[in-house]
Amino acid sequence: MDHDSSQDLRTIFHNVKVPEADVTKAVMNILEDEKMNKRVTFYSKYKLSTLIVLASLLLASSAFAATQLITLTNNKGDVIYEEKKFEDSNFPDYTKEEQRRSLKAHGLGQDLLQPGQAAAIYMAGENAEGELYIRRGSASGFSDAASLRDELKQSGALIFDRLQDQYDFVTGALTYNPDPLTDQKEAELTEQLAQEARDSKDGYAMRMLDVSKEGWSMIVTYKGEGQTILVQPMKMNEKLTIHHSEEPSAESITVDGVEMLYSLYTSGSQGIRFIQNIPNSDFHIVYYIEATKGVTKEQLLEIAKAYLQ
Repeated sequence: MDHDSSQDLRTIFHNVKVPEADVTKAVMNILEDEKMNKRVTFYSKYKLSTLIVLASLLLASSAFAATQLITLTNNKGDVIYEEKKFEDSNFPDYTKEEQRRSLKAHGLGQDLLQPGQAAAIYMAGENAEGELYIRRGSASGFSDAASLRDELKQSGALIFDRLQDQYDFVTGALTYNPDPLTDQKEAELTEQLAQEARDSKDGYAMRMLDVSKEGWSMIVTYKGEGQTILVQPMKMNEKLTIHHSEEPSAESITVDGVEMLYSLYTSGSQGIRFIQNIPNSDFHIVYYIEATKGVTKEQLLEIAKAYLQ
């Protein structure tokens, strides 16, 4: 499958690898408590670098095909972020058994892996059925900006104690991406673990994967004056695609020479997305900043400017 392959909710649960949004209980509670960021996201297999909006998935029972694009490019002119609208397609459904195996693999990853760890988990099915899944442990939590900065020093990430002298750092959640597997390595792991899984009374087999900490995803929460700001950066070296149930309506604007995508949502909250290029590196950071209703567009843009250093 390539970058433009369509995905639905069943596909995401089947192939969750990296990059991947943190959906740990702590972060989900933050989102629910603030009644914001209803576009909680799940990421697909890392080779696809595809992001699916949960709001879109809940409206759909089948996969989608792209129609219109909204993009951001890096300093080389390469498209490294895009938004698309989905339409129904004939992507085959996963069986209930396949979905069950995928969800069980996700649960094993949460139960058996520590923060910062990743593993390949093979789930055996009936007869010769089965599947290899890449799973990560839960996110590492941070209660102060200094600790998170120290963890990500020299990564290119900017983590502030305060935003605009109004919003204080509350919490951060960080998840590292495992080093990508070559097709050959993935095939070898599948063959090795498949037999172990079928021989095991538990029906699965697992191998730990290397995590270099080059790629990661993060959610940082700031609060002040009755408002909440979510900053969600992701460091990656591949194109990221986000899919909507309706035509993308982001407004393209330029701030201090940097192209950004601004969105105003029906809830009254608003978000802005942009790219931070990392000199002498194949990696870049995709920043998404969302503010609750009550924060003006001008205030949000001023916050975004702080990350353009």
